[in-house]
Amino acid sequence: MENRTRILEAYTAHLREHGAPPHTVLAFCKSLSISERDFFHEFASLDSVESALWGDWISSLTTRLESGAEWKEFSARHRYLTFLFAFTESSLDWRSLMLTRFSHLAPVGSPPFLKAFEEHFKVFASDIVSHGISTGEVAHRGPLQALYPAVLYIHFRAVISFLLKDESQRFERTDAFIEKTVAFAFDVIRTQAIDSAFDLARFLAPSAWGKMS
Repeated sequence: MENRTRILEAYTAHLREHGAPPHTVLAFCKSLSISERDFFHEFASLDSVESALWGDWISSLTTRLESGAEWKEFSARHRYLTFLFAFTESSLDWRSLMLTRFSHLAPVGSPPFLKAFEEHFKVFASDIVSHGISTGEVAHRGPLQALYPAVLYIHFRAVISFLLKDESQRFERTDAFIEKTVAFAFDVIRTQAIDSAFDLARFLAPSAWGKMS
């Protein structure tokens, strides 16, 4: 097994067992029986190991979706919804790690260990926006549209935050949150926001949760 794979697997195992990254590169290398030279040949820091870990997850997920036979036929909105639902399903294998590493993050901004995670997502989001512009689903707004991937990333992080707090059966509330917030987001970028804003406001009202219980 190549060193990169061994390092990623050992780092993941350490996170799962201890709920935190290794304290030092030296201690981590000793536990893995490799030299620091071997480590730094693959990664610049412990943060870069974790960055690769989360980045690889998003990259592999989007690659699998984009290779699907029906992907080219999907609208931009459908592509984003498909990604979010695939992500929430995939997150079942990562939930304990996500609770450890994502639960206390601020809603905006990314720590170093999420650098690749954010970068891979924004590349994917840029492709979705470009597809939406080409089909007329997303309004062409010149320089402003360059902000769309960053806005979608903020939304994505909000979905993750909601998911990690969700205790409903089969995370049904997260599915509803995704559907309504994506509808709102795409109506905004298509300049038809009023109806979706009203629907989203009703969904987020405290009384709505009582009806879903």
